[in-house]
Amino acid sequence: MRNSIAHGRRNAVRIVLFQLGIAGLVGLGFCARGWQSGTAAWYGGGVIAVGNALFAWRLFADGIAPTRRIARAVYAAEVVKWVWLVLALYLGLAVVGLTPLPLIVGVLVAQVAFWAAVGIFR
Repeated sequence: MRNSIAHGRRNAVRIVLFQLGIAGLVGLGFCARGWQSGTAAWYGGGVIAVGNALFAWRLFADGIAPTRRIARAVYAAEVVKWVWLVLALYLGLAVVGLTPLPLIVGVLVAQVAFWAAVGIFR
């Protein structure tokens, strides 16, 4: 029998690294249009990967706990992830002025990579 908390943490690390790798490849692809496009795509993918890392960090912070506490941890983790997502996308688009299309493509590809990774890393 495996420790579900340790297994969940290991899978979270694998998934985030997988997302960062896919985001890096997409960023390299967009570099053909210029380094600004590549940076925007990498940033978009990185935003999603960091959001999932924050989610996992908050989710597993309590370790083994009663059901209500775990439920609160899930809700808190989701709030942290969404606050990060909104803030990071605002900063990338409005403050830094990254190219919108590659950034959104990076976000979408990293999210699809998350769904694929959940099926790959069990």
